[in-house]
Amino acid sequence: MNTERLLRDVERRLVGLGEDHLSDVLDALREEIGRERRRHDPVSTVENERERRLEAETLREMLEAINRQQSLEETIGEVLKQLARLVVYDSCSLLLQEPDAAFRVFAVRGFNEPGLVIGRRLRNALTEELCATRREVVLQDAAGDERFEKLPGAGVIRSWAGIPLLVEGQVLGLLSVDRHRVEAFGDEDLHRAKAVAFSAAAAIRKAQLHEHVRRYAALMERLVAVDQAVFAGDSVVDVAKTVLEGALRVGGYTAGLLVLVEEQSARVAAASGDVFEATPGRIAPSTLATGAFGRLDPAALAEAEGALGFRLSAGTLLRVPMATPERTLGALSLLSIHEGPYDRLLESYALRAAAAYAHAVRRR
Repeated sequence: MNTERLLRDVERRLVGLGEDHLSDVLDALREEIGRERRRHDPVSTVENERERRLEAETLREMLEAINRQQSLEETIGEVLKQLARLVVYDSCSLLLQEPDAAFRVFAVRGFNEPGLVIGRRLRNALTEELCATRREVVLQDAAGDERFEKLPGAGVIRSWAGIPLLVEGQVLGLLSVDRHRVEAFGDEDLHRAKAVAFSAAAAIRKAQLHEHVRRYAALMERLVAVDQAVFAGDSVVDVAKTVLEGALRVGGYTAGLLVLVEEQSARVAAASGDVFEATPGRIAPSTLATGAFGRLDPAALAEAEGALGFRLSAGTLLRVPMATPERTLGALSLLSIHEGPYDRLLESYALRAAAAYAHAVRRR
């Protein structure tokens, strides 16, 4: 007997009843169906109940593990790890939505080359449908669906499901699960995945808020360090190093340059990271000292590599101008593998750091 079909049929026939009365009738039907099932198949019912309890306990453990994490990266990594306990998949990814409604890949699991995938932006007919309906989207065979956009390094994906991460009815992100063979995700798979996604969304939002606070606290801390260096009488060389170190910490970058404008040229005033260790004091291309905020295009990056003798194996340089109302001082160039949510925070840091550095120069 198809219980859900029966209940829908009864609900349709009793549409004239008030909502409270209709709910009472449906609840009474469910109870009677449950009693009848127990009477006919008590062993099966006991086994099913045992499985349900085990699944509920597993879900509780998973949610505790997800909510124990401190950072956004740890929280999302734990979501993908714990999802594997409930849903059988070959690969999965978690994407967060950006202000323009596109999704950016934040973390993956089961991909051969995660570096090719993380940071990628995705916006297509499937993500548009997911945002519009705020419901899961399932493809039995993604290979035959022209809407499906395969991520690089993902291998052969046949069956696919996308589950929205919702917070207060708004789409926060997307949980994407893949199978390398045609084996569509069934109702039970989706039920479990949605249970994880529901709690994961709340944990991710909490982690995002904590990350915002931490980044702004880091911004203020590093600006205080720059001001202290200036008013302690540190040399302009040491102040430049302090400015660059602060930028790296605020944005979470691994390497970078501070290039300052001199009378006739631009010169590397400070550098951090092995790839840039031979660059301090060298004449730099003007594109590293002037220009708008943004990532260097391939031609400008190639010019910088040739002039300064370094070679980036991945990523490019994010140029962050340093200027006062009177003049342009130069720019920070930070090694950036992919666009991050806090890149723009560096503009505020550079503006205030420029004022402090200009004061150090005037004092000298």
